Amino acid sequence: MLLDEELPLVGMTEDMQINSVLFGVVGLYQMLFPGRLRACYLLGTHVTGEAVEESDLDLTVVFKDGFLEGEREGCERARHYLGSLARVPLDVSVVDEAQLQAQGEVRLKLSSLLLAGEDIRERVPLMAQERWLRFCMHRPYMFLERARARSEGEPLRYPLDYPDRRGELYGYDYREAMDAQGNLHRGIKELVTLAGWLAAASVARAGEYSATKRKTFEAHRQHVNDAWTPLFQDIYACRQRWGYRVPQAPADREHLRRLCARMLEAENHFLAGYRDYLLAEVQRGEVADRVLAARRLGEILYPGDEVPAALRQLEESPEEALREAARESLRRLEQYGAPQRQPAP
Repeated sequence: MLLDEELPLVGMTEDMQINSVLFGVVGLYQMLFPGRLRACYLLGTHVTGEAVEESDLDLTVVFKDGFLEGEREGCERARHYLGSLARVPLDVSVVDEAQLQAQGEVRLKLSSLLLAGEDIRERVPLMAQERWLRFCMHRPYMFLERARARSEGEPLRYPLDYPDRRGELYGYDYREAMDAQGNLHRGIKELVTLAGWLAAASVARAGEYSATKRKTFEAHRQHVNDAWTPLFQDIYACRQRWGYRVPQAPADREHLRRLCARMLEAENHFLAGYRDYLLAEVQRGEVADRVLAARRLGEILYPGDEVPAALRQLEESPEEALREAARESLRRLEQYGAPQRQPAP
């Protein structure tokens, strides 16, 4: 089956507005890349029936065989323009069959809906547990760093302080949520997503996979069940009650404020374990994975000499990319120095 034909969706949600957006997105990619698409899948809460009004539409577009020259760049431009046009928040990722076969998948494999094209999920292997752990361990950093304003190039300082210590929700509502009419509201989507990835990292370290938010929080309770489980459960319950909007009732806002107050401790707990993970990661695996770990060690300013010592050792590595990553990280750490403050409890 070719996606360059005008095809109806073979998979749809119960929401006609969402289906209309999906039809438009799939049709646009068919038009832009005729004959090159193998399949389009919907992932996330719109598949499981747990979506709230502000939930993203999470799509994966699979290209045949391997990417041709310019296709990745074309997809990035398409994603940018689609995000500007659609009132429903869109998260479109693209992948080729070669990568799926080589690296495997988790979310697409375990929790997705075929929208159009040929269903290849049976031919896609489940991602190796070590690779899945690596993905889950690196993911929280993106949410930790973009929540905290600082000068360009400045690393995060461990231990972290709140995104906004003086804010009602300590800055965890820094990103607004958009409703179906395009209106923006104070939101907790970043808070919920961060809690989910912190939970996913712990679940992956326990040797388990989790493909959706709900299953991640359930798996954390079942397989980890540590001091952070009640916090993560409560944050997910807030999403179930209020979607991604900050609630209006004073009692609800005070409850949410108490949860936000505890998030800083959870973030710093993760970062302490992340340091140990990165120090081990720079010594093992493929060069690209070691390079990423070396760069990340320069993006988080940890106290003590252990990180600089590990990076100086990497400067003697036979791989040029690893040597360069270590030098850049050391330069950044030397530029910004050791942490100067300790956040109050």
